[in-house]
Amino acid sequence: MSFQKKLPIFEFQQAENDSPIPFEGEDRPLTVVLGWMGCRREHLQKYVDQWRKRGFNTLSFCSKPIQLLVPGVIQNKGDEMLEQIKKYLKENKRCKSVIFNAFSNGGGFYYGHIIRQIHERDDCKWMRSYVKGTVLDSLPAIRPLSIYTAFKMTSPNIFVTFLLALIVPLIVLLFWKKMSLYQQTLTSKKNQWQHLIFYSKADIIVHSDDIDQLVATIKNNLSKSHHLDYNRFDDSPHVLHMRAHPKIYEDKLNHFVTCIKNTNLENKK
Repeated sequence: MSFQKKLPIFEFQQAENDSPIPFEGEDRPLTVVLGWMGCRREHLQKYVDQWRKRGFNTLSFCSKPIQLLVPGVIQNKGDEMLEQIKKYLKENKRCKSVIFNAFSNGGGFYYGHIIRQIHERDDCKWMRSYVKGTVLDSLPAIRPLSIYTAFKMTSPNIFVTFLLALIVPLIVLLFWKKMSLYQQTLTSKKNQWQHLIFYSKADIIVHSDDIDQLVATIKNNLSKSHHLDYNRFDDSPHVLHMRAHPKIYEDKLNHFVTCIKNTNLENKK
């Protein structure tokens, strides 16, 4: 396997040696873990390890705040990510399943771009059958105040916070069409695969009412209702649902993997 060292965008890690092979008749599946804005590697690693112990190889990425502010960065980096995923699949021909795990808008924007390219680009459409599921944690944040709060929480000093108060509303106005496209991509009827969504009524960045609507739209657009599972917590903060509710979180992940396994078996009949 050639993905043994750190890649330009992603960090590759193999599944744990003693972990099971999740799906019959194929090599280890791949999970693409897209971290929240400003996340640290040691924090994202806890989620990466959830997949590795379940038998998945992983490609992971930590999103930086500046990347979301500079026009074109998400598209350019997202295209690089897509090329690396394509390369992985071509070099590991017995890998037939790809999972995306995105956190907050920092990971969600990249996920949305990648999925949109898979649906629309002729050279990427072959990848659609490989996408077996998506786990969305604490996203999307679509209100201007929510976006400002997210940047404020990751800003290094008071000056940057003040600057963000001035420019974030402008950014929201300039990119409103892209925000709308982002939501449409997350709920697209083309996404006929397993979904698992984590969110909370206590999240000060992502409003649970907005996610309720997202869940309802995804449910309406899925041809099979059992392809959607979700958990709305009452008390856990933004991107900290696993820390606050580890058993529920892991049980949901186990159920998610089982659902994909059952779907794979059904498709082989």
